[in-house]
Amino acid sequence: MIKHKERLVARGFVQQEGVDFDDAFAPVARMESVRLLLALAAQEGWRVHHMDVKSAFLNGDLKEEVYVHQPSGFVIPGKENKVLRLHKALYGLRQAPRGWDTKLDSTLKQMGFQQSPHEAAVYRRGKGGNALLVGVYVDDLVITGAKEAEVESFKEEMKATFQMSDLGLLSFYLGIEVHQDSSGISLRQTVYAKCIVELGGLTGCNPAHTPMEERLKLSRDSTAKEVDAMRYRRIVGRLRYLIHTRPDLAFTVGYVSRFMQRPTTEHEQAVKRILRYVAGTSDYGLHYLRCPDAALHRVQ
Repeated sequence: MIKHKERLVARGFVQQEGVDFDDAFAPVARMESVRLLLALAAQEGWRVHHMDVKSAFLNGDLKEEVYVHQPSGFVIPGKENKVLRLHKALYGLRQAPRGWDTKLDSTLKQMGFQQSPHEAAVYRRGKGGNALLVGVYVDDLVITGAKEAEVESFKEEMKATFQMSDLGLLSFYLGIEVHQDSSGISLRQTVYAKCIVELGGLTGCNPAHTPMEERLKLSRDSTAKEVDAMRYRRIVGRLRYLIHTRPDLAFTVGYVSRFMQRPTTEHEQAVKRILRYVAGTSDYGLHYLRCPDAALHRVQ
């Protein structure tokens, strides 16, 4: 245990949908949107900052009537049979994520931000040389903009509104290692890739030069011996997350994903080939170059 931490948690499992809560979700930016945000920052030469909201769900306001028993040790003498009505969300409540989303959305809009019509978890304030972009992943904020003064001003605004942790320049996000320098921004998942290889039991193996054998044919109707389906799905699922920074694995991992229902030794061998390739290329990733003259074009 790193440190002792205690939190009052509600028993959300006893709540009934339509009675105690309606919506239950948290603001989450798609990984494609996060990569696009980082690519834009690299192209323009902007630095990307990272902030974290402390106890984010406790900031949400409740619109439903929610009651809880008096916590042990905090019972009011003479009123032992009474309950407490919550005005703020608690961890464990089904609507806590939704309450935090509503609170953050209203706060950012009061600060002059506009929500993206294509990605609900991305906000923008200003244009051109005054542009400021914010990406939201539950309680993590990725912040970038044309002027460092605008970024620092926004940080101070957030600190005045919520309890925030300023993590400085973005270096690690959702298991992705981020490196920023004058040439651009690099993304890789070296540690995560090594963990997948270790999970597959291939630590120290001879690396493969390609992720798949040439002209490999696999079938759902394979007559080979079946293998542990849960372990197969666990490895393939992790490989699918690795694709976020390794597009060279996209086709191969997509191919072996077709056989999750009843994997056999033939399918397992194909996955092991991918793991051997990953073992030799664990440092591979994406590098977004700084290129101010680049432009996006819509293809009709």
